[in-house]
Amino acid sequence: MVTMSQDYTQYTIDNYILKITGVFNYDKDFQKKAYEATYEELQFSEDSEKFSKDFFYPDLRNQFFNNNKKRHSILVKKNTENSIVDLFTYQFDGKTKSKEVQLKIIDSRLDLFEEGFGLFTLNIKIQTEKTDLSKFSDAAFLARNFETNIGHTHYDKWHQYIEKEILVGASTRGNSIKVDEYSGSKYKLYMIIDIPELTEKNEMKSLLFDIGTLSRIGSAIGNNYDSMDKDYVKQLTNKNAISIFNNWEGLALLDTYTVVGNKILDTDWKKSTYLNIYHGIYLYCLFIKYNLFKYNFEIADLDEDRRSNFQDFLAKYYFNYISYNFLPTEIYNKIRTSLDIEKELKLLNEKIVAVGQKIQEEQQDKTNKILGIVTVLTSVSSVQPVYDYLIEGQKILGWSSEIYWVTTISIVLVLGGGVGFYVFGKNILKLIKKRKK
Repeated sequence: MVTMSQDYTQYTIDNYILKITGVFNYDKDFQKKAYEATYEELQFSEDSEKFSKDFFYPDLRNQFFNNNKKRHSILVKKNTENSIVDLFTYQFDGKTKSKEVQLKIIDSRLDLFEEGFGLFTLNIKIQTEKTDLSKFSDAAFLARNFETNIGHTHYDKWHQYIEKEILVGASTRGNSIKVDEYSGSKYKLYMIIDIPELTEKNEMKSLLFDIGTLSRIGSAIGNNYDSMDKDYVKQLTNKNAISIFNNWEGLALLDTYTVVGNKILDTDWKKSTYLNIYHGIYLYCLFIKYNLFKYNFEIADLDEDRRSNFQDFLAKYYFNYISYNFLPTEIYNKIRTSLDIEKELKLLNEKIVAVGQKIQEEQQDKTNKILGIVTVLTSVSSVQPVYDYLIEGQKILGWSSEIYWVTTISIVLVLGGGVGFYVFGKNILKLIKKRKK
């Protein structure tokens, strides 16, 4: 069992993977700029494609795990020795640093989807000879926050560096940036930690909670006033933990995916599995989650075309089953649960039905009014009485024929235009907005 005398902060991490993922908007010139910045299209090896064919169902592997021609564009770049940054936070006095870490961006990945929606991923290494749990936790905490301070660069904030140096000028923050409405204030964390000292399951579970929630190391087992409530720890781990083998434990949460274990990254094939296969599943889940955020945010504008786009998105990208193997299926289901994808999808479908019913009611109301007007017009037995009334009106007004008929026709056209705009106005305005965009 774990004892309070153990100092987890001194545990040495043998190997680890630390990645952050965020969203961004891109325009039609973005890919050209990315290629000029030495990004290249990701090409999976022949062995990787053979592996994915035996591992994943076709729909998913054709988008995330092979070189299918219809795949979304995936750009990658290996970074140079210059891609080193200092991240830090200040204490309450605004002068003294409370946390500080030096990081190197090993490589970056850009997934470019439809409608200018993108996901970026940074693979990060901590610049220190030995990495203990405390240093790793600080690095993860600083790397996930948009507004973390950054030193030894031309920028003040972490997100500014990412936008200019990683996203070649594409923005992720600001009132005019659409994705900022549903991306929150944190990047998503993907953390895999190999700790030789770990041998007991209880120990793994405690450390997993601390790392996954970015809590102070020891919070899960501590009894201090600021330690975590034991019932909450148990509730969270029971719902979101992935516990299959004795040498590792996983935890899927809204903002993080974490695996803590012993000898889980000690060979190249194990590293490759976590770097590419399991991370690809996590990336796919984030893509679905962010798009559901996006459609929920745009619910007020879900006209017939937008609703059709959403249905096309589900048909193309959303899959209940992704793999022939049990382990990736377990990981996928846990991540999907932690991100509340099923709940959000259900809520969105309910909203779409409600919006559709409202639109149908409005159209029916307009149709009834138009039918009323038509009924009144058709109640006139013939055109002749109408013409007689108009001639009588001209005599009463005493206007010349030219002025009278020009005025009469103008009034009829204005009224007809008003009725037409009343019926079709919203569709016309939406069409104009789309063309402007």
